[in-house]
This record gives sequence, C-alpha cells and structure tokens, in this order.
Amino acid sequence: MTEEALHTGFVHQMSAPPDPGLVADGFTLSVFIILGVIFAIAPLVACYLLSPRARNTYLGSIYECGMPAFGEAISARFGVFYYMYALIFIVFEVDVLYLFPIARIYRQGVGITGFIEVIIFVFILFMAIVYAWKKGVWKWEREALSLR
Repeated sequence: MTEEALHTGFVHQMSAPPDPGLVADGFTLSVFIILGVIFAIAPLVACYLLSPRARNTYLGSIYECGMPAFGEAISARFGVFYYMYALIFIVFEVDVLYLFPIARIYRQGVGITGFIEVIIFVFILFMAIVYAWKKGVWKWEREALSLR
C-alpha cells in the first residue's frame, strides 16, 4: 500500500470469498421461489389458453351446488339438503381436528383424565349424530329436488 492511500483513508480491503454453503442455500431458495411462481401462474395461463371462448346460454344463469334452480328467477329456490350435509361435514371435520393434538401427546402420559376427556368429547359428537338422525337430516328427499 502506498503512504498516500493510508493517509487519505481510501484503503481497498480484499473481501473473503463467499461461503459455498451459503451460495448453495441462496441458489436453492431462488429455485424454490421461481418454481413457486411458475406453479402459481401456470394454471392461470393454462386456463386462459384452454378454456372455450364461445358464450353459453347458461353462463349468466344462477348456479348453486350443481343443482339447477327451479321456480321463478326472482325467488330462485334451492333444496337445502346439500347444505345440511355440508354443514354437518364442516362441524365434524373441525371436531376431528381437535382430536389430532390429543393423539399426538397421548403417549406422553395424559393419564386417565385425558382419556376420559376424549371419551366425553367423542360421546358429544356421537350425540350430535343421533340428534341429526332423529331430525331426519340424513334423508335425501329426491322428490323435493326434482324439476317437475
């Protein structure tokens, strides 16, 4: 180094080469980000390229749960049977999600108290099924859904 460079403070320092592991991690991260963007955009592009361009007469019609509407367009009545099944599915799906943490920690020794709590929880679920059965929720009345 020259004496002039030392006095002026403009000393050029040589930096160490980058860590190869860090470079590999950065490369892996960038590949995952690029693939994530491609997987997010590819279905939209495919849908745009492959979808039909012709307008259908049913395009502007009311559509709900795969069942065509019956009656006048103003009242647009639908059968509620599908909704009952969907609500029951959602209720029991959420309840089953509460059982997963218990199953995960059960071997850690929750004891008889944890077992009784699980039995009470499952019993309440069972009583909900019995209640829905008594109310006739499980009957799918196809006559009400016909378009006659």
